[in-house]
Amino acid sequence: MAEVILVQPKIGYWDDYRSHPALPLALLSASRCVAKEFGVVLIDTRIDKNWKISLKQELENNPLCVGITSMTGNQISCALEISNYVKAISKVPVVWGGIHGSLLPESTLENKNIDILVKGEGEYSFLELVRALAAKTSLNDIRGVWYKKDGKIVRNPDREFLHLDNLPALPLFLIDLKKYLPIFKERRTFFIETSRGCPNCCAFCYNAVYNRSNWRAFSSERVIQELKYLSKSFNIGSFYFVDDNFFVDLKRAYIIAQGIIEKRLNIFYEVQGITINSALKMNEDYLKLLVKSGMKKVHFGVESASERILKMLNKKLDISDVIKINRNWRRYNIIVQYNFMCGFPGETIEDICKTKELAFQLMRENPNALISPFCPYIPYPGTALYQKSLDDGFIFRKKIGDWSETDYGDNLWVAAEEKKIINSLFFASQFLDKHRSKDMVKSKIIKILIELYRPIARFRVRHLFFNFMPELKIKDILFK
Repeated sequence: MAEVILVQPKIGYWDDYRSHPALPLALLSASRCVAKEFGVVLIDTRIDKNWKISLKQELENNPLCVGITSMTGNQISCALEISNYVKAISKVPVVWGGIHGSLLPESTLENKNIDILVKGEGEYSFLELVRALAAKTSLNDIRGVWYKKDGKIVRNPDREFLHLDNLPALPLFLIDLKKYLPIFKERRTFFIETSRGCPNCCAFCYNAVYNRSNWRAFSSERVIQELKYLSKSFNIGSFYFVDDNFFVDLKRAYIIAQGIIEKRLNIFYEVQGITINSALKMNEDYLKLLVKSGMKKVHFGVESASERILKMLNKKLDISDVIKINRNWRRYNIIVQYNFMCGFPGETIEDICKTKELAFQLMRENPNALISPFCPYIPYPGTALYQKSLDDGFIFRKKIGDWSETDYGDNLWVAAEEKKIINSLFFASQFLDKHRSKDMVKSKIIKILIELYRPIARFRVRHLFFNFMPELKIKDILFK
């Protein structure tokens, strides 16, 4: 009998079309400590299409709480649906964690169907919370926990950052691993966290608020040990390092690469977080070692090609360095994904055109260059750019449900004509390169449609021509 129920909300419409869902990493991590002391069950709405039936059956055992996580954006809709369902059929406390609740704890708790919030890193806070619920004692002294008492919100102090090496391993026994692990280069991929946070202070990024620009990491020894255990025990041939900034400590990253080689681990790996400045410090020997160890793909956050916008974003990079790295790295057969954004306060169509032109130049000069969708900017409260967004017309969402509409530019605060361009650009830019659909999509029909649509998408983005777009209606039908 489960004493704690964890429920993973859907993230977006791609969930149903990927080769496999990624691990519910936030919930697994949050339950590292709890699962060692209490019975825990994890229900994943991306996999369990009858999740309401499963949840109802577990609620009949009167568990201590139901835990839910959510990022800002579309995921909130599903997370609220779960909360509403729990409260409609039971009196079990609903506990929220994740980035959105940590950024906006007060408006999150104002929702009538959310009882408790775990703010920031949740491993120890959640454990102490569940212990208190089991013992029916006060929540008043639990750092990192906000809750409602007599209709009022009680705000406990934040918890200090954790020493990651002290954390136990992920409780993988809570899931059926065969149902997860997306395909990358014909290998199933395990998403793994080796560090948290980022020391940089980009004006748009949640990191400056959530992690207070603090970077901390599992030791290189711990990372190598986990890679060896997971690859050998579960026959995993590919890993995705989901760190915000993996290469903060270049020596640590070098030791990890060396360890992979010395342990003779036959693995590939992809790195989500790397800055242009870190890449500039990597000489040829360093890059060759990374390639030898199995690094196949990296993600660079460029955001914009407009110097004016980059200065506003506090992005300390030079576009000439981006071009230099792109040309140099093509020699190493590494897929290089460049992440771009648009819809910033004060951004013009001319700024967007500069970014678009850079994207095509990078793909033209490097066949392994991959372009992320041009993601619409979302103003996160507490970030340096948030106040400027308010000044430029962004309307603060008082209710948590309203924040679900900020995903992918659905409710941007820019002028109507620019909003149309930004929304259309986001959709079409998902199909610019040949790499994305090969690994991401499992449906052969969808893959064929993407290949047929790619020339049209490239034309639309190159010329910012977004009149008459029947493909948006087709998308709505496919992803309904």
